Amino acid sequence: MKQTVEEAAYDYATNKTKFRKDVLKEVDADTYVSRHADSMEDFQCGAEWQSKQSPWINVKERLPEEEQKIFVLTMGYGVPYIQKETFRRSNNLDIKGIWTHGNSIVLAWLPIPSFDDILKNNNKN
Repeated sequence: MKQTVEEAAYDYATNKTKFRKDVLKEVDADTYVSRHADSMEDFQCGAEWQSKQSPWINVKERLPEEEQKIFVLTMGYGVPYIQKETFRRSNNLDIKGIWTHGNSIVLAWLPIPSFDDILKNNNKN
């Protein structure tokens, strides 16, 4: 079963403040509770920020690995499309280095995880 953000934040804060208190000797009894609460709040803010990030990778940021199976987001005639593709520099980049897919320009791409990766990630939680 997956943890909620609150449960994960509690575990993170407990382990972090316990480590700081017991190992680093940074936390005294008076500040333990406030550091624990601060750590939980920080963790939750980070999780919220991460959840809002797009998994799509802009083609200007970086290109996929050679032969990587991906989804591409293209724009053709003003209409966005998502298509499956295997990236090959020789086939996908034109002479100016612009990534095209047919008559469309590729805007972003998304890696397609393998079944094993999906299974491994699901078993972690």
